[in-house]
Amino acid sequence: MPAKEASVPTGDCFEAAAKFISQPEIVAYPDDYLLVHGNVAKLRQDERVNHAWVEEGDLVHELGNGRHDVYSKQSYYERHRITSVRTYTVEQALLLLARKGHWGPWG
Repeated sequence: MPAKEASVPTGDCFEAAAKFISQPEIVAYPDDYLLVHGNVAKLRQDERVNHAWVEEGDLVHELGNGRHDVYSKQSYYERHRITSVRTYTVEQALLLLARKGHWGPWG
């Protein structure tokens, strides 16, 4: 069965991911991080959900709803069947945040 169109997220992942990359210790080393917006398959359903996370090399920082979990990028993408990925450098993300006036998605 084909996946449905992406729905609006119910958590605070866009805000949490943007706040994470806005921290001074991240801004000091911006080449090490990417803010990522994409679609994630919901558990036990074929519905796609808009989602945000931060990548640091081969690691994924899963943020939101008071959590900060770290996964290998490969296992994260496979487990959550990630699609429609849009990546932003720290500089790009901070500029879009200022221009758009919201956490995202900006696509």
